[in-house]
Amino acid sequence: MQLRQVIRSDLRFLTKGGATTRVLDLHSIALKHGHTDAYADQPFFNHPRLNKCFVIKHTVRAHERPYVMSSQPVVTKILIPLASQDLALGGHAVFVEEVAFADKIRAQFTHADEPHLTDLDLIRLRELAALPSFDPFLLKERFRTNARPIADCYFEISQDEVDQMIDSVAEQIIAVVSLAFQAKRNRRNDERALDFARQLLSSEDAGRLDALRLSLEMTSVEFERGIFGWKGILYYRWCMGELFRGLKNFLAGIREISVIGTTQTERAELERMRRMIIAETRQRWVSLSKIMEEYETVFSRFCKGEDARGFQNFLLKAPGLFYDIGSDISIVNHVPGYWRFWMKTNTKGYLHAREALPLFTSFVTSVTRSRAPDGMEDELYRRRSDTIIPQPEVFIPPAA
Repeated sequence: MQLRQVIRSDLRFLTKGGATTRVLDLHSIALKHGHTDAYADQPFFNHPRLNKCFVIKHTVRAHERPYVMSSQPVVTKILIPLASQDLALGGHAVFVEEVAFADKIRAQFTHADEPHLTDLDLIRLRELAALPSFDPFLLKERFRTNARPIADCYFEISQDEVDQMIDSVAEQIIAVVSLAFQAKRNRRNDERALDFARQLLSSEDAGRLDALRLSLEMTSVEFERGIFGWKGILYYRWCMGELFRGLKNFLAGIREISVIGTTQTERAELERMRRMIIAETRQRWVSLSKIMEEYETVFSRFCKGEDARGFQNFLLKAPGLFYDIGSDISIVNHVPGYWRFWMKTNTKGYLHAREALPLFTSFVTSVTRSRAPDGMEDELYRRRSDTIIPQPEVFIPPAA
């Protein structure tokens, strides 16, 4: 079975330098780290060609729907370059959710002597399809305890996003720099903040932050994982700023769009789904905002020299949040993005019932969180309720 060829599609536009919410750029990771022992010993995929592909969270187009076995608006697409030396030549494409997907992968990426390795690659592809996005923090949290470990080089923030984040992060951490140098904000401190931001977001030479590690009384292992957690929160905080406008437009659009050609029953069902889409999407944003507000609270305490222990605890706990945060970020990114794509092709200014019903249904499926069965604890709710921010320690002197 053959994969579809991407005609006149320049894959150079997909090179992100690492992982982003939408694109897992294994091609660039191979170029940067392919010579290392870790890359060879702990690859993402066993087949070397598959380990240089692009994996994309892709909004399904109308012409693609017939061969995608999913009603979801976003699926997982694999693009394999025809020539890794010249991405402009295009490549082959297949969806994880596609008919006969496994047969197509086995036909193209066989291991003659060890066929079970192809099965392991198929399992990993399906694991990726089950994830809401490909941001590096969610990926690492998902695979850090996996039976088949993956090298850390796959979990770097893409260089494009690092470059965009540095100024934003510098603004957030300048208070720490000013506190460290006991000085008010000025141009020199801004430069120090930028330098610190570059060190924090860099994947190299973590030892340059040893002074901070020692001040927080953390071991090297604790600090490495904690810095990963801090970068994750900063990354998601930055993503939220980028996504806010699109989310507002989506909520306004889904509320105001007119639907024609409905029966009374269909009209009632569409209104119910409309309310559910708005409520669930808002709740995801509220949950994200709460986590960021908690982070800002504990960070502010640390900057004022009031609660170093609280910031240490935050660094230790933050990585455990990434699946929930990544899921919410993905929803408030992909669903509004699909809505924008849909509305660009809709010149009528309204939806017919036959369009609105499947569209609204897919949105409800995407934004609604699964609930625990009656009588059982809702694990997701429990995790959401557990604040990552401890209360400040209070010293109570012993009785005289």
